[in-house]
Amino acid sequence: MIVEAVHPETGEKFSVDIPSLHPEDLNSLSTEYTTEEKLKSYIEQLDVSAEIKAMLFKFAKFTISVGKTLIKFGKKVLEIAMMLAAKYKSTTLGIILGALLTLLISTIPYLGPSLASFLGPFILLFGIGKGLWEDIKRDKPELAESITDAEKIFQPLHA
Repeated sequence: MIVEAVHPETGEKFSVDIPSLHPEDLNSLSTEYTTEEKLKSYIEQLDVSAEIKAMLFKFAKFTISVGKTLIKFGKKVLEIAMMLAAKYKSTTLGIILGALLTLLISTIPYLGPSLASFLGPFILLFGIGKGLWEDIKRDKPELAESITDAEKIFQPLHA
C-alpha cells in the first residue's frame, strides 16, 4: 500500500510503499475515540501559551492517506496523549518534572550540555518510576502492597 503525507505548511507530498500493510491493519487507526469538540476543549483548557495551543490545533489536523483510507494521525496521537495524561497523572507529572530538570541542567555554562546528556535519561527514568509508583499505589493498592511485601525479604541487606 502507498502511504502519503502532505507537509501542512509547504504542501510537499511524501509517499512510501509499505507492501506488508493491509486494509484490515488500519481499523484501529481509523477508529476515533473522541470528538473534535472534546479535543478542542481539552487543548483550550491546557495551561500553555497561545502559540503552543495553535501548534497543537495544527498538529491535530495532520492526516495521512493509506491507500484509499484517510487517517487523522495528529488527532490519534493527541487522543493517546490525553488518555495517558488522564489515567496516569503522577507519571505524567514525573515526566514533565524530569524533562524540566534536565533542561535546567543543560543551561549550566560549559558543563551543562554534557551533564544533561548523561544525567537526563536517569532523571527522566526516576521521574517516570516515581510517578508510576504513585499511580500504582492510588489505582491498585493491593499490587503496591504486594511489591512492598516482596521487597521486605531484602531488608537484611539494607545498610
